[in-house]
Amino acid sequence: MSRRFAGRTALITGAARGIGLAIAEELAAQGADVALHVRKATPEAALLAARVAACHDVRAAIVAGDLANPEQHEAIFSAFDRRFDRLDMLVNNAGYEGPAKLETMPLADWNGVIDVNLTAPFRVSQLAQPRMATSGGGVIVNISSIHEEVPRKGFAHYSVAKAGLRMLTRSCALEWAEFGIRAVTVSPGAIETDINRDVIEAIGRGTFDEWIPLGIGTTNDVAKLVAFICSDDARYMTGTEVYLDGGYMRNLVRYDGRPDR
Repeated sequence: MSRRFAGRTALITGAARGIGLAIAEELAAQGADVALHVRKATPEAALLAARVAACHDVRAAIVAGDLANPEQHEAIFSAFDRRFDRLDMLVNNAGYEGPAKLETMPLADWNGVIDVNLTAPFRVSQLAQPRMATSGGGVIVNISSIHEEVPRKGFAHYSVAKAGLRMLTRSCALEWAEFGIRAVTVSPGAIETDINRDVIEAIGRGTFDEWIPLGIGTTNDVAKLVAFICSDDARYMTGTEVYLDGGYMRNLVRYDGRPDR
């Protein structure tokens, strides 16, 4: 495999599992040193970083912090700076959702989802910007969702946060181009992860195959796309979003967020 990211460093939030871990693995496989953000530093997380480093012959380290707590954002970067001397790629992947009807949604639920899915990427990107500028530029990839475009019943806060994340991407692209920083949103559809697997099994894989022209996606599908966006092959791509959904969004109704059949 190409080592096109050799000499570059990536920070991936929410990298303990699922899409975030797949992205970290892919960037490392292509030569990048990687900082894997997790909520809490644990022996298991340390072993994960050691495995990534050993498998891909790169430097890998854990940086821990609760993204829902603004006071910990700078601590994440302090930990990063102790281990790495440059930042070239930031993937804002960490996310949180919890179902709640719009008419009865507690303010705490609203704030919790907005804090992790929108406020944290803003602040993390803000802290990353001077480090990227010092490194000669970089790439910010914000992992959103098709529900930034198509609402889903019971998840208004999530859709609003992801729609805001899309505009954050565009704003970063506009304001930080002068520093050599690009920004792109990746908006996945139905991706099989540990978190989503129970939902997929409950609804039925056959049903998803009927709903989605190309079926359920994999974390590797997302990781490959992110690696391309981070590469010099995508040097002219910024301020835009890429929907990675196997055609799912074209089969959703606007008012429900479920296929119209």
